[in-house]
Amino acid sequence: IVATGTSDAIRLLAPEANIVDARRRLVLPGFIDSYTQVLDLDALPDRLPLGGIRSRRQLVTTVRRATRAADDWIRGHDWDQRLWGGSLPDRTWIDPVTPDHPVWLKQRDKQGGLANSVALSRARIVAGLTGADRGPDGTLTGILSGPAMRQLEASLPTMSTAEVDRALDAALAEASTRGITSVYHVGDWDDLDLFLRARSEGRLMVRIYAAVPLREWLRLDRAIGVGTFGGTDGRGDDRFRVGLVHTSLDGTLASATAAFDAPYQDSMGVNTASSSDLKAMWPLALSADAAGLQIVVGAVGDQANRIALDLAEDLLEREGPRDRRFRVAHAQHLHPPDIARFATERALASLLPFSALHDGRWIDQQLGPQRGRTSFAVRSLLDAGVQVSFGSGRLNQGSPIDGIYAAVTRRTLDGLHAQGWLPEQRVTVEQALRAYTTGAAYAGFDETRVGALSVGHLADFVMVDRDLLTVAPIDIPTVRVVLTVVGGEIVLDRRRRPGF
Repeated sequence: IVATGTSDAIRLLAPEANIVDARRRLVLPGFIDSYTQVLDLDALPDRLPLGGIRSRRQLVTTVRRATRAADDWIRGHDWDQRLWGGSLPDRTWIDPVTPDHPVWLKQRDKQGGLANSVALSRARIVAGLTGADRGPDGTLTGILSGPAMRQLEASLPTMSTAEVDRALDAALAEASTRGITSVYHVGDWDDLDLFLRARSEGRLMVRIYAAVPLREWLRLDRAIGVGTFGGTDGRGDDRFRVGLVHTSLDGTLASATAAFDAPYQDSMGVNTASSSDLKAMWPLALSADAAGLQIVVGAVGDQANRIALDLAEDLLEREGPRDRRFRVAHAQHLHPPDIARFATERALASLLPFSALHDGRWIDQQLGPQRGRTSFAVRSLLDAGVQVSFGSGRLNQGSPIDGIYAAVTRRTLDGLHAQGWLPEQRVTVEQALRAYTTGAAYAGFDETRVGALSVGHLADFVMVDRDLLTVAPIDIPTVRVVLTVVGGEIVLDRRRRPGF
């Protein structure tokens, strides 16, 4: 961006420029998804979407229909047992309708999944394997997590490089339709090769700041040192860069594996975490921080969030104050005193606002109304002076427009909270926009380049068909992105399409 000002002033500066008439549509800085996975291979078009399944019968019927077109594996994603009362599915539900097909159905939060007997046999999953759930009679239920889930997924057909590249291109194109111009990707080391290849071929239409697991910090530090990723500092360029490491301290509310100080109030979850377990990553985090790498820690339960803040405090005491921008992702359920600690310990909060519309349906049941009052406490964090950014968790799950709607209204998906679930935690549209722009840019050390329409910033911006600042909150989901520009290049243009 070389200049801003009135139309007349800009015409004088650039008389030969191509002028785009916004026709009273709203132009905003490009949205930044500050915590996401760019490519979700579990949700490719040939996978069964199970997010709307609400009964055992519906699940069985959906799987049975899939056998008609399947050659071998049947794969699905996003089932949530809370939608049908909380009981986990069992392989005996689907075995009768899939005698010839291996089946693997991933849970919504990716903490586990359901395999039928054919898949268990293919993957050589046996009773006694860690993460292979057993019923009262000692036989496998088909529910897998941890090592058992990884063993099953190792037996799945592998995708070719060309297939993965095409899937990435489709994911980035979808990001453009949502007005996303930058993402902070939380993934594995292999993802770096995927992004490097896309950058070299000119296919990265979205800027990527990629994180690798904390256990890989030394490998990352050495790769930066030898210039693997390019750039003047060895960390990449405007389109793709590294320098972020990630770890998670607990699981999720959906799988009842989030770490809380007090037990769950329903029968779905057991709290088995200990402070020593959660602090096992401490030495790695201290080493990564000493190397100048940025750290993002995933924490859902109140216990996990307290441990994350303890780590932030320890880094301050041991390494001293510096601009490290330590981040806590999710920050979903907080003890009231820990809200102020985010500011005291200089920890940034990266929240997933759209998840509140999902989990808000069950938090009172799982945690009790008192503990639930500081769940997804966006307003309280902002009021405490905490730097807040927003993300999706997965690029295909909740657009920034959806996230803004969620943060502003907090109307859960069951329709039971017309005035918003915990309405005191609602924020303004402007606050939500900042969490997707300036706040997110700050979370990635990128506030001088993106997140604002200012001279000297990269020309990343979006045009939406109505003014988000004046549209009725309930109508926010109907606002559509009509133009997405990254670095001055148009990557999405719907202005001439009917309906836009």
